[in-house]
Amino acid sequence: MTPFIRRYSSAEDARRHSSLRKVPSLVWKRFEDKHELRISFFEPEGHSAAQRTPAVMFYYGGMWALEYEEEFVAWATHLASRGVACFIPEYRNRARFDVTADEIVQEGIEAWQWLHSQAENLGIDPRRITLAGADAGGLMALNAAMQPIVRKRSWWRWGSQDELPLMPACVVIFRGVVDTEAPEARMLRVQVEAPEPDKINPCALLRRKLPPLFCVHGMLDPLLDYEMREWFCEEWKRHGNKAELILCPQADHTLTHFAVNPVVFEQVLREWEIFMVELGLWPEETIGECSLV
Repeated sequence: MTPFIRRYSSAEDARRHSSLRKVPSLVWKRFEDKHELRISFFEPEGHSAAQRTPAVMFYYGGMWALEYEEEFVAWATHLASRGVACFIPEYRNRARFDVTADEIVQEGIEAWQWLHSQAENLGIDPRRITLAGADAGGLMALNAAMQPIVRKRSWWRWGSQDELPLMPACVVIFRGVVDTEAPEARMLRVQVEAPEPDKINPCALLRRKLPPLFCVHGMLDPLLDYEMREWFCEEWKRHGNKAELILCPQADHTLTHFAVNPVVFEQVLREWEIFMVELGLWPEETIGECSLV
């Protein structure tokens, strides 16, 4: 681990980071050198381990060059007030650690597996866990949701079936990276560092029997173009899966920032809630006006 001095781009980011430190957290991974990775837990009011609450785990953005855990504090705070348990995991990136692209993606998958394995202890429904992420965090959410089917069919075994991998109930990406070969993803260094780049490229992982996809993108984003997200959603559906794309004409790369554009934030949040209610993953009463602490 390298020395690291945290700097914030705004007072709002600093405030959100401070509030994140006050949220209860659990250790989800320990290393031999005693370093720990924690996961922040935004609990709905009155939540208990006896419940089976829907949940969302957020992978923050920053293109693996920044630690930006506070990005989804506003989202998690709101959803917890609506009865959805939310989690924001720490994971190693290049801000402090000497890690490669495939190691970062694998850690995101491990965080998802850990949350699913602990669902009963945390009072959440393992069948209603959603994975969400922004830019490189979106790439991590997609990788966790798009693991390949285990082929078990054989001509000599009657009734043998393919085995589906562990998948979330839904995957959500905000300005998410969907093609690691595209110029916009160059700084992630997937093509250089990963031994088998296609194994972590969402474009190469498209298949049938994927969870529903909810994709949001700002049409003014100067870093990630919305047309690639349009194509990806169409390909998702072409394989027989459900996908919904929300394009925001007045939003740029700050799409997820409540303090920058609260109107877009509230519109996107409402569209997401409607989508989740229609899937039967969230109770209908989650839909309402945005309420942030």
